[in-house]
Amino acid sequence: ALRRRRFSPASASLRRAASGGGSSWRSERRLMSELERTVTAGAAERVIRGYVGTKSERAALAALSRLLMDSDPLAVPFYEAVTQARWFKWSSIHAAAVAALLEANGAEEESRSLIADSAARLESGADLALFYCDLMAAFSSRGLKRRAMDFYAQLRAMPTPLAGGGKTYMAMIKSLCMMGLAAEAEEALRVMLSLGYQPDAFQFGLVAKCYGKAGQLAEMERVIASMSDAGIRLGTGAANIVLSCYSACREHGKMLAWLKKMRKLRVTPTTKGYNFVLNSCPTVVSMARELDPSLPLSAAQLVRKLKSASPWPAEAEVVQELLAASSVLTKAMVWSETEVKLNLHGFSITSAYVLMLQWVDALKVDRTLPLEVSVVCGVGKHSDVRGEPKVRELAQEVLSRTGSPLRLSARNKGRLVAKRDRVKHWLATEWTSMVPEESTDQSTNSSDQQQCLPNLLRKLGQFFSSFVPVSR
Repeated sequence: ALRRRRFSPASASLRRAASGGGSSWRSERRLMSELERTVTAGAAERVIRGYVGTKSERAALAALSRLLMDSDPLAVPFYEAVTQARWFKWSSIHAAAVAALLEANGAEEESRSLIADSAARLESGADLALFYCDLMAAFSSRGLKRRAMDFYAQLRAMPTPLAGGGKTYMAMIKSLCMMGLAAEAEEALRVMLSLGYQPDAFQFGLVAKCYGKAGQLAEMERVIASMSDAGIRLGTGAANIVLSCYSACREHGKMLAWLKKMRKLRVTPTTKGYNFVLNSCPTVVSMARELDPSLPLSAAQLVRKLKSASPWPAEAEVVQELLAASSVLTKAMVWSETEVKLNLHGFSITSAYVLMLQWVDALKVDRTLPLEVSVVCGVGKHSDVRGEPKVRELAQEVLSRTGSPLRLSARNKGRLVAKRDRVKHWLATEWTSMVPEESTDQSTNSSDQQQCLPNLLRKLGQFFSSFVPVSR
């Protein structure tokens, strides 16, 4: 019998389905809920057979992928039910994923049997090579690197060049990168080029990211530079990979040079790149988390404070260069005849703070505002941190310190809103940090006293504002 536990794999799948989307979302959610209520293996298998027998191929495969993603043991009987469906078509990716899950759960014999049966049904060398690549990826993703290396050895033992052409080499590069074998992946990339197959930016990006994650920045830069030799233009994907690697190593000097190169090549930063850059700036991260009384309330104040107080030499210049690019703000701002909206979904706490400073500056420049002004910050549904939504808390705090009229909407607790006239009056005023920068050298007791009153007033303001929500 299946032993039900409080945090069973099925309940993890249920939570993931509850926050998902797409056409099969509701049916997946019902399936996970039913599986969560089953108490025996037989009951679970009956639920699975009923689901696979009545749902479309797309819905069934989406549910299988979700169970595999959550490492749910019920993925195995689900896969067995799928193989018996009238529409079943064998999939290398699914077979490899189920085999890896079986081995990870200690069912080595069943795993090897599934692999042998799958390999026996493959008629071409190209299909077998792709299957080995999928096995490498699936086993390495579950930490079974020794087994993944076995499949790599079997792949290398096949006649070269590998059957299947460029498709096989692309799959091989991806799997090697998942295994952390950057040098081997780069060699496969060279072989692919020498055979006349044309890789795309994605393959170069995978190899570069693999080097970058290992801290081998020189090798990463070399791979990115080789893209132009292959006739591939630098795009946002490769640019973000470089930013993420520099971010992980806090290489602000190299990051600054890269941002300038992006501007020269007209490659604009994306939300993801914006997060990478700002999350690597320790001083800004500390500001957004601590929200002390000297928090800068404009982009100009932020840059000045970084230049005077940051122990990281290039941090201020990096932030200044990022602020000069308005592409992220332009995409996050939505203008219509009735509303101008700043959408903070997808931004980290640090990025949301800096973006709000840019947003206020933009509003001050363009006074032709529509009827309403709003900030959409969400309620923390997609956050990894439980409790009060951190981005919403930050948005309320920063706006309240500037005297902003924006308040939580009565209908949407993830949206701050205000009418045009009140926003215009607010933008016409000037505001600064609660504590001047010059006062930071005062004694500890004095600093504590200065922080106490503003923090108390802030908390009281947040408490009373919850009783006077704005409509809509």
